Amino acid sequence: MNANTNVINAVFRNHVVPDEQSSKKAGRPIFVDMEVCDLTFPANTKTKATFPAHEPEPNATRESMAAGGGVVTYAMLYNQQYLAFKDGNTQPLSGTPLSEAPFLMEGKRRELIALNVKTVEQLASLDGTPLKQLGMGGRELKNQAQAYLDNASGSADVTNLASQVAALTQQLAEERRLREEYMQGGKPVATEEPVDDDPGPVDEDDDLEPVVAPTEGEIDAMDDEALKVYIARETGSRPRGNPNHDTLVAAAKELAAV
Repeated sequence: MNANTNVINAVFRNHVVPDEQSSKKAGRPIFVDMEVCDLTFPANTKTKATFPAHEPEPNATRESMAAGGGVVTYAMLYNQQYLAFKDGNTQPLSGTPLSEAPFLMEGKRRELIALNVKTVEQLASLDGTPLKQLGMGGRELKNQAQAYLDNASGSADVTNLASQVAALTQQLAEERRLREEYMQGGKPVATEEPVDDDPGPVDEDDDLEPVVAPTEGEIDAMDDEALKVYIARETGSRPRGNPNHDTLVAAAKELAAV
């Protein structure tokens, strides 16, 4: 909901506060538990903000209301951490833990955590004064974190595309198999015809031109409809659903063996 949720450390806890009104009535100190949210910031060990968990978070609430929504509390904005807190579980980080960053040595990892930099996303987001807190080599660490996130995103895209292509290929293969079984089961038995020893002259124009598979460049130039027509021609059926352009291109190239 808010881009800052990935670069802020949010931890929920119970905070004991005095209940002044109840204390006056009872003639003794009365305390109540209040759920609060502690916010700390990467590369900033001096700033810590604490808010009631069910108080509106100003930025998220403003964005929500501008879009026609309602109030967004800290518990709603950092919902994963809040639910873990309520269940008594360890509250998760929002992002990729530094322990998953292969470009960091253990000493540097601990140094960053001591500076409240706990995720790769937080390290990549640092700029200005917070980045300077990392000292010499801080900019390089930031760039390495950003490169790691970019590569991970690219790998996820490739994996997702591969799974879509595999699903489409499996669908087309299954439809082709079913069609062949149908044709074999319903094909009438051929009857013997008298052999004509003199079939007459052969008309070369009657010969069918062999179907030439498109080149990789030709496939890349096809729009979605042309790709679907080609896939249907090769497999006997159009792709089901609404696969995206990259999936159609990959499936067509696999059929064309390019």
